[in-house]
Amino acid sequence: MTVEIAFVLVVTLVALLLLALGRIPPDLIAFGVLLTLFFGRVITVEQALSGFSNQAVIAVGAILVISTALQATGVAAHLGAWIRRVAGQSEVRLIALTMASVAVLSAFMNSVGACAVLLPAVVAAAREMNTPVSRVLMPLAFGSLLGAMLTLVGTPSNILTSSVLEQAGYEPLGLFEFTPFGLLALVLGIGLVLLARPRLLPMRSGGAQTAASSVEHQAYRLEERLFEAVVPVDSQLVGQSLLAAGIGEAFGIAVLAIERDGNLTTAPRPSEVLLAGDYLLLGAREDDIQRLREVHALQVQDRRRLGADALRSGALSMTELVLRPRSSLVGQTLEDIEFRDRHGSTVLGIWRDGAPRRTRLAKLPLVGGDALLVHGPPVALRQLRDSQDFVVLTEDAETAPRGHRAPVSVAILALFVLALMLQLAPVAIVGVAAAAAMALTGCITMEEARRAVEWRAILLIAAMLPLAEAMQTTGTAAFLAERSTESLGAFGALPVLAGVLLLTFFFTHIMGNHVTAVLMAPLAIDAAVRMGADPRMFALGVALAATSGFATPYAHPGNLLVMGPANYRFSDFVRMGLPLGLLTLAGSFFLLSLIFAG
Repeated sequence: MTVEIAFVLVVTLVALLLLALGRIPPDLIAFGVLLTLFFGRVITVEQALSGFSNQAVIAVGAILVISTALQATGVAAHLGAWIRRVAGQSEVRLIALTMASVAVLSAFMNSVGACAVLLPAVVAAAREMNTPVSRVLMPLAFGSLLGAMLTLVGTPSNILTSSVLEQAGYEPLGLFEFTPFGLLALVLGIGLVLLARPRLLPMRSGGAQTAASSVEHQAYRLEERLFEAVVPVDSQLVGQSLLAAGIGEAFGIAVLAIERDGNLTTAPRPSEVLLAGDYLLLGAREDDIQRLREVHALQVQDRRRLGADALRSGALSMTELVLRPRSSLVGQTLEDIEFRDRHGSTVLGIWRDGAPRRTRLAKLPLVGGDALLVHGPPVALRQLRDSQDFVVLTEDAETAPRGHRAPVSVAILALFVLALMLQLAPVAIVGVAAAAAMALTGCITMEEARRAVEWRAILLIAAMLPLAEAMQTTGTAAFLAERSTESLGAFGALPVLAGVLLLTFFFTHIMGNHVTAVLMAPLAIDAAVRMGADPRMFALGVALAATSGFATPYAHPGNLLVMGPANYRFSDFVRMGLPLGLLTLAGSFFLLSLIFAG
């Protein structure tokens, strides 16, 4: 083992450990790897920056724009309406149609986006048939992953694997080279979910409930944290605004409504001045109410007069949102992002880890997949649909802003696919052309196109690609391939392929599919060369296994997206996702061996 190989191995192991711990943003770790390799004189400055001009990075950004255009023109929403209509009252039909439909979308658009745009329709369909959404949202997430296996552009890890294969001197993977494997995985996946659903799909309340009107009562249990009080004449609160009184800041109490002279004001603004005799509806913990009563002489009422029904009075309503897992708001508090001022709505509860949080929400750091119960005017709730940070679960808030452009966006998508099939240009050029066409024809605005690009994912990919090059140029990949084939190589290429599939499957649940593809593709290609096998077989195996992140909620953002609304637990994904992942791996192994080694 040379010094360079040892250095690259140490850098890789440290990066894996940091990624597994999850305390440092992945894109920051990737930049740390890039800089360490450069200052360690393992890669040149051209190699260090080559990832930012790599075709895979450009292609991923372009496909994200195409995906957003399909959402903005309502293509996916029409598919969601069709699912509801055809599913009727059959849970089996709903699950099968959901998985098949989201798979078709994920084959050509971002899988998280496909999952997000169908989420409201699937929740609404489950509510109509009085089925807990926990029965249908895991199939939705899994279907998006299965669909990503159908084409080269289904997921960035497919494009990355193809790029590494091309860097190694081989032809890149074709658009539909994945399709036989993806179709087999989709059939096996739908079959397993339908057969195992009585035992492995949870039947759980909580999250997005089976009836829209019961969300706040059954799931978030607002009544448990509601108190009513009267402001007495001699209270220090008289004449003070809510902001000056510091009820929220000092006591962690939310003033949800004020009744004065028979008139009810819900979601009062911080500038609202309190008067003697005001009747307050408060959201708080009992010990906080006790402290407020002692300090300001409030008269807490034993019998409620307003209750949670007061929050639905007037021109205000409620809806439920899910924070996108890759949102820039992750880690920030509602106070940090000024949620109320920015969106004109109040967050009444946050669903996380199978339980609702209803008090001291302003200072609670947000986590990807959080479900938020939001209270505000309908126009403000509808505007939240345009946010890149949230998915609105209430379907009537999901209106396509440019639905009349749907045929145009579908036509551009068809031309995009046709151009790739005919190999008129590399995938990056075709993708940029399609994204530009979406903007020129009004399917998406340039502002939306800029917001559509997940820059953290782009930077992660661009900064990690030099590691793949370093593994090849220093001989690290060859070294690891030699060691990995020593024990299994005597039995032939297929046992080594099985080992590569299992190792990739394991890593994708720790590091995510992007990093796993960059790490495993060079190793797999070198292992194939040493065994005298087809490198394309091993590269395809890596791409397929890297997309099989079914077994934990953190393996893929689509899993996190449905965790809050469906009240899933970590063990739910292990119980259903592990057998599904192993089954699709077995199917991929069988087909790879049949096509390449048969």
